[in-house]
Amino acid sequence: MVKPEAAPQKFEVARLSDGLFKVKLKEGRGFFKIGVEKKPGEANSLFLEINSSKKFEIGNDCDTCHFWFKCLHEPRLVRKVANLPKAFQVPRPIDEEMLQDLAPVLEMQEKGEYDVFETSIHLSGPYDSEDEGSYFFNNEFMELWDVADPREEGLLSGWEHYEGDRPRVWRHQDSGVTESQHDFIIPLVPRGMLKDENVKIYQSMIANGDRPRILLLGMYHRGIPEVVRRGRNKVLHSFFAGFVMDGHHKLAAYRRAGVPAKFLVVLSQKASKYFLLREEGTAPRPKFEERLALLAKPS
Repeated sequence: MVKPEAAPQKFEVARLSDGLFKVKLKEGRGFFKIGVEKKPGEANSLFLEINSSKKFEIGNDCDTCHFWFKCLHEPRLVRKVANLPKAFQVPRPIDEEMLQDLAPVLEMQEKGEYDVFETSIHLSGPYDSEDEGSYFFNNEFMELWDVADPREEGLLSGWEHYEGDRPRVWRHQDSGVTESQHDFIIPLVPRGMLKDENVKIYQSMIANGDRPRILLLGMYHRGIPEVVRRGRNKVLHSFFAGFVMDGHHKLAAYRRAGVPAKFLVVLSQKASKYFLLREEGTAPRPKFEERLALLAKPS
């Protein structure tokens, strides 16, 4: 178990909108880290590193590429990585005081900028890499991103994941493009390692109206495929994804209960990309914050 070694550091917090905050972490321990492999003349690959070891390839910074997550090495997170403060479970809105209470969690990250918010997702799955019911076998996905066979692409590499049961949809009036956002939740502990008695405890809590939080390291990927950029296709897919840092038993309990799961998201700017349609201008950050504010609104 990794525990904080000193008093929580103070970090810069800015409220962007109701329920959405920007945190600037001046320094961090880097237990969770986003690695970048720079390739001259090519898109840079992005990786999720845990305790200095690459565990997942999580796409790249290409402006025309989709999101994926390829398991390189099993995470083996059999214990909690941080002692979560009691404030984490108190059913109250996120505010500046709560963010300071979450310092032990935030300091597990590397230094940089993060967006913190709550969101809810009605889950489907879990899916594995051979499950043709998953998003990655959807004909629209394969056509849009020119993927002939997800198996050959090695997008999932045998690692299970959950998906939002339906995408969130936006219609861009100026271009006529319809954008659907697809949600992915990736556990770092396999289902087979969970204790059923703990899942049942959370399932009972959920049945009684409680909504315990699941902690995610989040990222948002929005590339613009060439067929959309050139106006040949009016469909756009964007991607919200989160790796579960804490709450694997809660995740399984929400899925069993069949109600939307409640997530507290620490979203990495370094792991995210947000490219714009032509009519959206040339300043991605304000548009990105608008999108995150929509995710942070209570459903």
